[in-house]
Amino acid sequence: MKEKVSSPDSAPTMPQNPLLVPEVSDPTLAQLLLRPTGELASATRPSFLVNNHSPVQWSHSDWERLEENREPLFDMAAIAAQFDHASFLRDGYAVLREVMTPKTVKDWTAALKYGQQLNDRLLKSDWNQIDWDTLGRTPPTKSLTVEEINNALGGSQKAPQSDDGAGVKTLRQHSVFAEYFPAGHVPYLMNVLTHPQMLQLQRMSLGSDDIYFDHNQLLTRPPGYPGGAWHSHKIGGGADNCGVASLSEYQAQPNFNLTLCYPQGFEAEDDGGLKIIRGSHLFRDPGGCWADTDEEMQKEWLAGRVHPVTSEPLQIEYLSIPPGTVVCCLSHAAHAVSPKALDRDTRWCSLFCYKKPSDVTGYAQPSHSIPPVWAMKAQRGELPAVLTELFRPSYDRELTGGRTVDSQA
Repeated sequence: MKEKVSSPDSAPTMPQNPLLVPEVSDPTLAQLLLRPTGELASATRPSFLVNNHSPVQWSHSDWERLEENREPLFDMAAIAAQFDHASFLRDGYAVLREVMTPKTVKDWTAALKYGQQLNDRLLKSDWNQIDWDTLGRTPPTKSLTVEEINNALGGSQKAPQSDDGAGVKTLRQHSVFAEYFPAGHVPYLMNVLTHPQMLQLQRMSLGSDDIYFDHNQLLTRPPGYPGGAWHSHKIGGGADNCGVASLSEYQAQPNFNLTLCYPQGFEAEDDGGLKIIRGSHLFRDPGGCWADTDEEMQKEWLAGRVHPVTSEPLQIEYLSIPPGTVVCCLSHAAHAVSPKALDRDTRWCSLFCYKKPSDVTGYAQPSHSIPPVWAMKAQRGELPAVLTELFRPSYDRELTGGRTVDSQA
C-alpha cells in the first residue's frame, strides 16, 4: 500500500501516547521525542500567554515549594461520613457535599477562572507566533473563523476539533490550550492533582492502593450553554460493550473514576448541572448508552431497564449541589449536563480522572491525554516521585501490557 503523503492541513497525527508506541514512523514526530523537555515546554507555553508560573517549566525548588506550602483541600471527616465504597460500586457515583474547606472553595474558583482566562487568551492570539515545528507539525494554513473563536470564548470543549486543519488537535494534545490538562498551567490545580487528600479519595473510590492519573480538564459552562448529550466513557481492557457485570466482576476491571469538582455548586434546573443514572455503569454499554435529550434517553436506552443489583427501574436523577462539592463517577455511568440559562452565572468545574489497574492482569490502561512533554519528563526522572508514579501509564509499556490508546482490548 502506498504511504499517504501528508499536506500541511493533514499533518502527521501524533499517537496519543507516543512513548508507548514501539516506533514512531514519522521522522518529525520521532525527532520531537528526542528533544530536551525544556524546548518542548517552551513551545507549549508561547510568550503571548504570559503565564510565568506554569508548572511545566518549574524547577526543583518550585516542586519543593509546592510540598512545603500544602494546605488541606478537604474535610476528610466529612468525606468519610458520606462515602461508602459498596454504595459507590453499586450505584456508579457518589456525591460528597460541602467537603472542600472554605479556603479551598475560594482558591479553587480563582484557579478555574485563571485557567479559563489563559484559554481565552490563546483563542484570541495570533497562532502564527506558535512554534509549530517544535510541536511536531507543519504550521497550519487554516485558521479558526471569528465566529468559531467567539463561540469558544468563556467555555470549554467549544473549539472545532473534527480535524487538525487549524492546529486545534495539536494544541490540545500538547496542552497549549489550558482547558486540556489545566494542572500543567495553574499551580493550584497541580497542587490538587498531587495532593495527598485527593490521592486518598481516589484510593477510597477505586478500592485500590495502586492508582494512576488519566486526564484533567476544565469544564466551564457559561450562560447560554445548550447542555451536553447523554453518554458514558470506555475504559478499555476488554470491559466495554460486553454485557452486564456483577459487582465483583466490575471491581476487578481497570476502572476509571471521573472526579468532578464544583467549588461553586449548581442548581438542578437551567444551571449546567450534572444528570446521572444510578446503576447504568453495570451495563458497560458506552456504545449504546447515549442520547441527545432526556426524552430520547427515557424512550430508548432506559426503557424497561432495571438496576442489576437493586432491581429498581433505572431513571434520570437531576443533581443539585452546594458549593464545595465533589462528585465521583465511574466512567461507564451514563451522564449528561443540563443547559445553562442566560441569566445564570458561569458554572465552574474541573475534572480529575484517576484509574486503577486490572485485578486480573495487573495492567493499567494507557492514559488518554497526558501531554507528551509531561510523559517525557516523567520517563526521564525530571518530576517528583509522586507525579512520576501517577504518570506511569503514559510511558511504561510493561505497566500497560503493550497497550496503546488505539489498542484497548
